Amino acid sequence: MIDFIKKGKRLLLTSLASMMLFSTVLTSSFAAETDVLTKSSVNEMLQYEFSKEVMSEDKDDLEKSLTDTFDNLDLVLKGMKSDRDLQEAFLEQTSLEDDVKRNLEEYFSTSQDDENDLNKLVNDVKGQIAENHLVLPEITETLLLKSSSSIRSEEKVQPTILPILLRFALKEAVKKKMGKRIQRMAYDEFEERIESEIWAEVEALHEQYDGDIDYDGPESKSARNGIIQGEKVFDIINKRTGKDLLRFHMKRVDEGLSIDFHWHKRDDNFKWHHGQTKITRKNQFPEHWGED
Repeated sequence: MIDFIKKGKRLLLTSLASMMLFSTVLTSSFAAETDVLTKSSVNEMLQYEFSKEVMSEDKDDLEKSLTDTFDNLDLVLKGMKSDRDLQEAFLEQTSLEDDVKRNLEEYFSTSQDDENDLNKLVNDVKGQIAENHLVLPEITETLLLKSSSSIRSEEKVQPTILPILLRFALKEAVKKKMGKRIQRMAYDEFEERIESEIWAEVEALHEQYDGDIDYDGPESKSARNGIIQGEKVFDIINKRTGKDLLRFHMKRVDEGLSIDFHWHKRDDNFKWHHGQTKITRKNQFPEHWGED
């Protein structure tokens, strides 16, 4: 089981002289240098004047949001590539240095997902966070305020960043499952016709289980293209029990001319196909998932 919030987690909260400090080891995946260690005070960051819309009665919610934002910056930056409004807010409303903003603008403007470039940007932003305690609260507030209204409840911002990160993660799961070739053929239509329906199901589970849900994607090191070649796109899991709550699937049908999207739910013991929708093309879709 993959807990997408804990996956790759590098942030440790520690206590030092009655102050909450967090330490993170930033490991560059594109160089063999020794890990870079930075320390910043969570308490100092919590002195940032969040807007009334974002403020939660429970400071723990904001502290967790700061931590989750920091831990998942790679997912945040990837998610922003398809959200121009969020990009603009991120660049305009944060105290990042101009050279970092220019590099981010360049990354957002390209269609390619270069992992080395992304890792460098993540390290640059984390370096800014270490130097300026305003940066992480600014980023977190921007995400809470500017992300899609579908993550809000009765027009109020949810007190934690988890739903935003979850949505970014699920979009990435679909892209990875499709691979770049199928993305070019079908991703836009998936966003238009299917994404909002499956997201509504996931959001309902998030609320029902008070955020105690986990996520397991399509990756498999032993599979072709590193992607499971069966129907699975992602599972939503009850974090407490480890049992599946929802299974989202994609299947090539009609001799490869269509992809059938659907999901299964624990409510009916995964018997029925919910939200069944086809995307059809004149040419066959690639035979294997994850093809670039």
